[in-house]
Amino acid sequence: MAINDTKVGGVSPADVPKGYKLSKLSLTFGIMSLVLLPIFSVPGLILGIMAFVKEKEAKKFYVPGIVTSAVSVALVIIVFVLFRVILAVFGLTFKDLTDVQYCMEVIADFVVEHS
Repeated sequence: MAINDTKVGGVSPADVPKGYKLSKLSLTFGIMSLVLLPIFSVPGLILGIMAFVKEKEAKKFYVPGIVTSAVSVALVIIVFVLFRVILAVFGLTFKDLTDVQYCMEVIADFVVEHS
């Protein structure tokens, strides 16, 4: 029994294709976009679409890459919208957050009101 005959999880090392770099990169970027930084989500989507066009046989790599990248993009949009709603509830804008003096006054007023 050779090393390549050993199956782990139903897949042997011989089953993994040698090529399919775009598909593997799409999967890698998709996972990194969920775990590390959402900045990897757009390249993951682009690579997944390119792999869909060029590497049709590697579905088990590019489909999860596209899905995880899309989920990451959706999460970023949801967080942005929620942040915007929270700012609107307090009557603030993004420009107000860049004014340090204004932020300190808002925090001081909040502390005085709730103490």
